[in-house]
Amino acid sequence: MSLAASGNSIISFIIFIVLSRILSATDIGLVAFALIVVEIGKLIVNAGITQAVIQRAEWDNTYASTCFYLNVFFSVIVTFVTMFVAAPILAHYYEPAAAPILKVLAIIFFLEGLKAVHEGKLKREFSFRVIALRTIVGSLASGVLGIYLAFNGFGVWALVWQQIVCQLLISYITISSAKWMPNFSYSWNYSKQILSFSTPLTGAQIIGNIGSKIFEMLVGIMMGPAALGFFRVGGRALYILQDVVLKPLETTILSALSRIEQPQQQALGVMRIIRMSCYITFPIFFGAAAIGPEFITFAFGEKWEMSGYIMTALAIGIAPLVVSQQINAVLTASGNSHLVMVLASITFVANCVFGSIAIPFGLIATALAFSLRSYLTLFFNLQFFKRVYGFGILHVLKIAAPSFISSLLMFAGLFAIKLFVTNSLPPVLALIILCASGAVIYALCVRIIFKQETKIFLLETIDLVPLKLKPVLGNIQRLIKLT
Repeated sequence: MSLAASGNSIISFIIFIVLSRILSATDIGLVAFALIVVEIGKLIVNAGITQAVIQRAEWDNTYASTCFYLNVFFSVIVTFVTMFVAAPILAHYYEPAAAPILKVLAIIFFLEGLKAVHEGKLKREFSFRVIALRTIVGSLASGVLGIYLAFNGFGVWALVWQQIVCQLLISYITISSAKWMPNFSYSWNYSKQILSFSTPLTGAQIIGNIGSKIFEMLVGIMMGPAALGFFRVGGRALYILQDVVLKPLETTILSALSRIEQPQQQALGVMRIIRMSCYITFPIFFGAAAIGPEFITFAFGEKWEMSGYIMTALAIGIAPLVVSQQINAVLTASGNSHLVMVLASITFVANCVFGSIAIPFGLIATALAFSLRSYLTLFFNLQFFKRVYGFGILHVLKIAAPSFISSLLMFAGLFAIKLFVTNSLPPVLALIILCASGAVIYALCVRIIFKQETKIFLLETIDLVPLKLKPVLGNIQRLIKLT
């Protein structure tokens, strides 16, 4: 999943760069807001049913068929509500030109409803190779189409048709690969069980999704499509990084933890994942924060310079989200979906408060408010984890501390290098020097300051990675003398 996500992200990011150089900030802002509505609608269509299929211990055709018909029902309802309720509201409060865009994108809901159970089947069978392949194929084919349409003057509709074609391809590959078709059976008892499990989970996902997008929604409503375009470009590189380093964990961890029966073993498993993900992701995102302005200007052009500072402000707040994501996964796997909904509600309220306060001070202040909120709400995730599994807050923070402190030191070091070394160099050379320097600084910090913790991390990682990668990690251990 990680390797495939890397390839897919590189493809989609290059395509986005090309499109952003052709299209205006207003074009990107129009589609961005419509896609926020689409993402929320997709959660309602899925209704947590994919997770219900994954979590169920045994495969049952009647259960799966019941899930399928529920998904189709929800997809039809959401499609009509989007076209006849959400689109007029979007036209009134945001921008009239966004309404027809949203109406066309509503077809995505029906496609999502058709494939949801098939996707759950693939995930419960650990067929992540197929899941990864479909995303690459969909992104590449739809991206090429989007670029062609943009070059030929289709404007904002190039982005719209890119999204629809991508969903069509993903749905087709998912359904054909699952090798399953629903039968004509529907169980009311199963539907009650499914909705009992999925309703709080869906509520949590909807609230969480709106909460995570509330900053973009407020920017769009209060500052207009162009401002939202700048904000979206600033976060785009981070979305790509999240797809590469966080999405594979998010995709696979629920399937893995759901197969562990003992709560204590679930907790120990997620603690290992937290340690691994922090060591790998923290330096990536703090490094992205350090090079944000230089990277955005180089990749997207001078007209997007403001987005580089937005990227820096947003990237600083990713670290606590890494830990929160793993805690939400283990709470879901253990059946505590109601706690996930409570956490999502807390995050939503905090985002509304912080976003409303920060918006009048500009885009960068808004991005910083998002990062500050992510650190403050992490406390609630840790508190719920302690309530369910008995692991204290300090115990979890102690696991994350070595990589966090090392990443902060790397961040400070890179700013010093930017100030005294690379400020007069060509952009490409400056980025190469900064990336290489960041890797060296982080490696030295974890090797010298946190030697014992790093040794534990490498031992656990070797135990978890595929056989082909074990010799590579063994060589790394010997190279830094941690064997």
